[in-house]
Order: sequence, then structure tokens, then C-alpha cells
Amino acid sequence: MSWRTILLACLMFSTLVIPIVQLSFGFHFINTPENCPAQRDLMLLMAIGGVFQALFFAATFGFVYRITPSKYKTEKKQTVAQQSAKGNSRTSFVVIGCITGIIGACAIIFFVLLQIQVYSIFKTVNTNNTSDPLYCLFQIFSSAFGLIIATYVAFLLLFIVSIIFLCGIGAGKT
Repeated sequence: MSWRTILLACLMFSTLVIPIVQLSFGFHFINTPENCPAQRDLMLLMAIGGVFQALFFAATFGFVYRITPSKYKTEKKQTVAQQSAKGNSRTSFVVIGCITGIIGACAIIFFVLLQIQVYSIFKTVNTNNTSDPLYCLFQIFSSAFGLIIATYVAFLLLFIVSIIFLCGIGAGKT
């Protein structure tokens, strides 16, 4: 295994962990909206957004790998018959790209909605007094805020992985 393969695997794993953590936080607290009466939909947005983000990142990695020029891929050499049987048709690229785009649009919509929910109560949220209507459990609010920042990092990692794949950084001599 080359350093490039190890680096790409670590970057992809790091990118996929962020939405999985987000959806696990969301699903863990989804049945207790009384823990955050200031924004009752916060846990639902985290759960659904995490699902869409995980699907989007996984689909995007697959799509980017599929459109990566073969001279940059580190797979075994295939015969001409195997390559033609693989069916690298233009239609499959378009369909996969469209599906990835739709999932990405949903992921971005839920990401923006989560930001709106968190930033609308950011300055007024109370994490101490449970009887306050602006109360939100510290774990819920801080995880939502931290995962917003982590999602930006995940998009940055997605961009870095795409550049490494598509530009052939570290792929060796061609």
C-alpha cells in the first residue's frame, strides 16, 4: 500500500465520521424534545442531515473515483475485454452524477436549516435553567454547534480528496 492510498483512506474515513456522529447525536436525543424547548427540531435536523451528508460524501467519493483518469488509479491492469465489459458508458456517469447532486442538495438544505436553528438562538440560549423557554441541554446545543464547524471541515476534506484523485497527486509517473 502506498502512502497515497493510506492518506486517501484516512481522509475519506475522517470525512465520513463527521456525518455519522451527527446522525448518532440526532437519533440519540430525538425522542426527548423537552431537552431543548428553544429549538425542538434541532435533533431531527441533525439526524436527517447526518443521513443525507453520509450518503452524499460516500456517493461523491465513489463518483470522483469513477471519473478519475485511469492513469491515476492504482488498480490492477485489466485486459481490453475486461475494460469493455466494465461498461464505462457516459449514461451511467450522468445518472450517478445526478443522483449524487440530488442527495447533495438535500444534505446542503438540512445543513443550512441546522445552522439557522442554532444561530437563531446562539446568543439567547440558556443551558442551566430547565424551566426557561430558551433552555437547551448543553450536550445538544454544543454538539450541534460543533458539528456545524465539523461539517465545514468535512467539505474541505472532500475537496482535498477530490483534488488528490482528479489531479493524480502522488500517483507516480505516468
